[in-house]
Amino acid sequence: MTKLLLSKTDFTINDVSIQFPIDIDNLKKALGECRYTKKQYNHIYTWDELGIIAFSKEGKQAEHLMLELITNKYDYCSKNPFKGQFLFDGDDIFDFYISNKNQIVKLFKGDKTGALILNGMSVWFDKEDGEITALDIAAYQEAEKQKTEKTPLDPEFTIFETLWKEWISEINKIVETDNDYYNLTDGITPKTATEHSPLEDDIKIPPALLNFYKVQNVEYDAVTSAFQFLIGTWSYDLIPFEDIAEEWNSIQDLQFDEDDLPEQEEIDFERLQTNNYTNPKWIPFATGRNGDYLLYDTDPAEKGKFGQIIELQNESWDRNIVADSLEELVQNEINNLKAGKTEHFDFIIEKED
Repeated sequence: MTKLLLSKTDFTINDVSIQFPIDIDNLKKALGECRYTKKQYNHIYTWDELGIIAFSKEGKQAEHLMLELITNKYDYCSKNPFKGQFLFDGDDIFDFYISNKNQIVKLFKGDKTGALILNGMSVWFDKEDGEITALDIAAYQEAEKQKTEKTPLDPEFTIFETLWKEWISEINKIVETDNDYYNLTDGITPKTATEHSPLEDDIKIPPALLNFYKVQNVEYDAVTSAFQFLIGTWSYDLIPFEDIAEEWNSIQDLQFDEDDLPEQEEIDFERLQTNNYTNPKWIPFATGRNGDYLLYDTDPAEKGKFGQIIELQNESWDRNIVADSLEELVQNEINNLKAGKTEHFDFIIEKED
């Protein structure tokens, strides 16, 4: 039986010491003779009976070693799955992966499964429909964290640091930080703020939203986000700062020509100023992913408040004020979580299992 052992000090295959990049002759010493396939960008060595494949750019040393746990249709794939033993720091690697989620490292943006890191090597888990189908072993070099320029908050908005800290703390009680939909990232830099703030010549992202995103931002996820606001029975995912302009443009595309404008009913015109689908000076920052948005109002009517938060419902044209400020909206969400109103996290939590 093939035996791989990765420890803090060594990596061996069948008691043969292995180092990346791996000499092909050394692999043959450990595993025996193999089948060779030449592709345009790779030399591939396959051990059909063992379920092991090595990938080499130049044909002399392998940069990646793959253990196939199911058989695949490609000509270079092994004819049998890997049935050997792989010990990771003394434990079965699959048991270790399940029991040590806090040690899983995402190797690239969008990595849904992650890798285990030990002794300068990574073992990445490939999954299909929740089943581990292959392990990819390679040298690992931790990427240098680029120092990002921290954007100072304007003095009147320092409350956002406290609100973000408390919001994150409450979310962390519900959602694991390694969850696929936990998409928190660093706050925006001055360059990002400058490049993405103007929506049109006379319409810019307001200071409160800019300062909110200076503290933290989120990455785009096509499905959902752990950072969301519950309004009634519907949740709204926080929009990445870089995507606000795109979302704003999408809303403007729904404005009606004056001759086709339907009659507007049940709108609080004393506080809301609009004569169309929306006011262009309403800035989206959270999406229901169904055409509904939370909007920051920078052009209120006489009795309205600058910065009031509007819930825009696409189908019904309802436009309701749900908070007097962004600060109030975030605090309301924190209060929801503390009160146990977490049903909007059910889908995300289910995906952790």
